[in-house]
Amino acid sequence: MIENGDLIVAGVSGGADSVCLLFLLCEFRKRFDLKLHVVHVNHGIRKSADRDEEFVKALCEGLEVPFTAVFEDVPSLAAKLHLSEEEAGRKMRYEAFEECARKMALEYSAEEDRVKIAVAHNMNDNAETVLFRMFRGTGIKGMAGIPASNGGRRNVIRPLLCLERREIEEFLRERDISWVEDETNDLDIYSRNRIRHNILPEAEEIVPEAARHIAALAGQMEETEDLLSSLEEEAFDKCVKEQNAAFIRLEVERLKELHIALQKRVLHRALRILSAGGKDLGTLQIDQLLDLAGNPSNRKADLARGIFAVREYGDLCIYGNGNAGDNDAEGGTLKGSTNSAGDFELLQERFSLEEMLKEDPDFIENLSQNADSNKYTKWFDYDKINGWAVLRNRQPGDYFLTKKPDGTFGKKSLKEYMIDRKIPPSERENILLAAADEKILWIVGYRISDDLKVSDSTVNLVRFTLKKK
Repeated sequence: MIENGDLIVAGVSGGADSVCLLFLLCEFRKRFDLKLHVVHVNHGIRKSADRDEEFVKALCEGLEVPFTAVFEDVPSLAAKLHLSEEEAGRKMRYEAFEECARKMALEYSAEEDRVKIAVAHNMNDNAETVLFRMFRGTGIKGMAGIPASNGGRRNVIRPLLCLERREIEEFLRERDISWVEDETNDLDIYSRNRIRHNILPEAEEIVPEAARHIAALAGQMEETEDLLSSLEEEAFDKCVKEQNAAFIRLEVERLKELHIALQKRVLHRALRILSAGGKDLGTLQIDQLLDLAGNPSNRKADLARGIFAVREYGDLCIYGNGNAGDNDAEGGTLKGSTNSAGDFELLQERFSLEEMLKEDPDFIENLSQNADSNKYTKWFDYDKINGWAVLRNRQPGDYFLTKKPDGTFGKKSLKEYMIDRKIPPSERENILLAAADEKILWIVGYRISDDLKVSDSTVNLVRFTLKKK
């Protein structure tokens, strides 16, 4: 999880778990030249919240760790967003962590995905999560529990997931390290607290080490989910005949060749792509699609949230509620739609190198040094871009060019890149791409194709900036 020179944002509430996390990170700071920054979030719920904030602040001062406190009126936020206080609190905590990660990346001139967010979930938290999801209804992915790390945009690590809560408290007591108690943890007003105080202890009475066994099962489910996700991705690519941001055409005969478990996963993947993650789309909609695929006499199925499917000869066509990406050259603007976060526009500004050099004699050097400092603005060699670029999601066959040691360029598939970067399969459909046909110019938030980078031989250059409308 941790490598030499890492930048780490640590979420510290003041409780035993997060205090243990902070002290362990400080130990690793000596060995791995880590840069740490603590974020403490005051939820505005408990009277003792100010006490906790002062405790964490003093702790950080003693350990010489930079400290940021964030206040948010979570009850008001929950009411505004129609969420539970638990959900609203979690949402704003991670937003605070990510904001600190962005600032830390700028401070140290690093890519945002080089900053890791460390949180203090432990083995008991994992067991409670698995049980809660089981009671509510879940599949293999839900049974995998809390991942030890998340790659991609939100680079979260959980170093304490292998430790039980009692082990953490023993560690602190042995070293005479104090912590603060959240009095709401003793109340059964939250679902997780009821599992923590009543169900899991009873399970431990029946079978000692129950929490450890549940966590072990979660690990096996995570491995199983990784395997199935890989098979699902391959199967999806084989079944897809046509795809854009608002439409997917699947070949029915290829779909039927798959095991029923993979058929369902391929269909669910299509729904996730067309509905910003698949929320409110599940077993009922999958059964409707299977029925439509298996019965040629059926013509149409209305699913949910404006999504519908049509049987066209040997194909199953699923339509989302957005519009396919288009291309508008007026005003130098490339427009597209996305399945994930609303409407975007890709603003294109063209400059000649001569004009830029007049403004800054060291432009090329400065550009190369800061090429990756902004994830949503990139510079390209304008004359090497062939044809029109569109903003879209990934499609089968996507690739970009990488520079070899001998100076030539070779193809690298987008799929291979995402696997190498350990981007979770569930996040891959949401990544935006600036593309010309199957060639990727820019994997937004990550990198550009090497052959398009600005160099000493560049005559004209173009700056692409992605902005939300």
